[in-house]
Amino acid sequence: MAAEADREAGADPNVPLWGLKAFVTVTGAAVMAIEFSSQRLLAPFFGNSQLVWGVVIGLILLALSVGYHWGGRLADRMPRAQVLGGLVLGTGVFTAALPVLAEPLLLLTVRGVLDTPAGVVLGSLIGVAILFLPPVLTLGMVSPWAIRLAMQRRSVGDSGQTAGSLYAWATVGSLLGTFVPVFWTIPSFGVRATLWGAGAALILAGWGMTRRWASGLLLGAPLLFAHFAGPLLKPMPGLVTEVETPYQFAEVYQWGNGVALSVNDGAGIQSVYTPSRLTGLYYDAFVTLPYAFSLQRPLSALVLGMGAGTIPTMFRKDVDPWRHTPIRVTGVEIDPVLTALGQRYFDLKPGTAQVVHQDARVYLETHRQTFPLIVVDAYSNEIYIPFTLTTRQFFTLAAQHLSPDGMLALNVNALSESSPLLQDLERTLLSVFPDVAVARAPGAFNYLLVAARHPLKPPDPAKMPAFLKATGLELATTWHRPHPGPGLVFTDDRAPVDTLTDQMILSRLWPALSQSSSS
Repeated sequence: MAAEADREAGADPNVPLWGLKAFVTVTGAAVMAIEFSSQRLLAPFFGNSQLVWGVVIGLILLALSVGYHWGGRLADRMPRAQVLGGLVLGTGVFTAALPVLAEPLLLLTVRGVLDTPAGVVLGSLIGVAILFLPPVLTLGMVSPWAIRLAMQRRSVGDSGQTAGSLYAWATVGSLLGTFVPVFWTIPSFGVRATLWGAGAALILAGWGMTRRWASGLLLGAPLLFAHFAGPLLKPMPGLVTEVETPYQFAEVYQWGNGVALSVNDGAGIQSVYTPSRLTGLYYDAFVTLPYAFSLQRPLSALVLGMGAGTIPTMFRKDVDPWRHTPIRVTGVEIDPVLTALGQRYFDLKPGTAQVVHQDARVYLETHRQTFPLIVVDAYSNEIYIPFTLTTRQFFTLAAQHLSPDGMLALNVNALSESSPLLQDLERTLLSVFPDVAVARAPGAFNYLLVAARHPLKPPDPAKMPAFLKATGLELATTWHRPHPGPGLVFTDDRAPVDTLTDQMILSRLWPALSQSSSS
């Protein structure tokens, strides 16, 4: 009776189960490829924060839920493989065109999150994310539709096994769609090529399901998009180069009379080089710290989060000429591409630092050397400090690598001294170190935190060369022991660094958004 009803409804009972398994594998892979590509497509313009991920993942889950619902309903009304294949084929063309369709909205935010009107930022982010809803919604229809087609050839008693098998193969596809883009196509060929590959795979799958040779002409659509559309660059004044690495999206651009590096740029500068002395940014505060030690003493420093080498290079230029011996710098940087950019554009000369390409915390776990000076300057995304480098466990580990008279220093982005992020970090440091100091650092929202096992004093400006005295004096006049009061101490179990940073960003965006909505 069921088979007779299917024939009356126009069903196609000739789709083999192995073909449906292959079909759901391809579409499952495409969903994940689109999700990861969308995040990387947005990162240069909106950053890679929890805010962006929340919008992307939330909308994709919404699209999948609607797709599951409508896929089941449409499958009962039109249980035909050609209809499903046609939808997936069209989705493939749309997927290949996504970078071109998204570009006009992305161009509205060329200045980044913190210096673009809030309405433009939020509107563009939501608008671009919505572009990813149609393909994901359609691909969400596939699994229930495939189960409906499969059951036309099988008995009701096999329905659980059939559904489980198809969902298992769809999950295998999701795994492929996760690992292949993340570890191969995005770092090797870029986001545009990854979306083109996902689109081409969907077109092939849809073409195979429709079994119409005429529809094969659509295979040329992604090739046309790829041919006529150049690489999706973030247009910004003075762009020198940009590159996608396995870890992030990196841009080098002209900055004053030098160059700057930004990664996943919604806000923030990760490295800077100026031919002249100092930078005018928080890096200058780090340059004063070696003057807290005797200029005759051999000195070594560990820089966790070296980036393109700003701090080692400034030590070489602005500290070593006034010391009896050069500072021996060990620079730990997880992304070797940033080191290569430093060597090419940021005057990171051979011998400036012993470079170790490793996660900062893993380095501390696997090495035993001690240092008089440890600088923590790691930012995983724009102004976000990796939470693993903010916890009591991390600072306890770092303390084991400090010389008895050594000091640990880190830069913190904060709107004011009462910022919850800054106070939580002060409290966490005080749970490990007997003495902690905080001071204003050059830059709009920068504070220097210094911790040690001995009483701390600011570096003496009298020991510094003339060009550094003003920075040293500002540091000394704002240097004081913090009193954050009771509250949260960051641990590996709970360290809401991203959330607190998001709150700062939103507090900057919200007044602008309120003003634009009221005008």
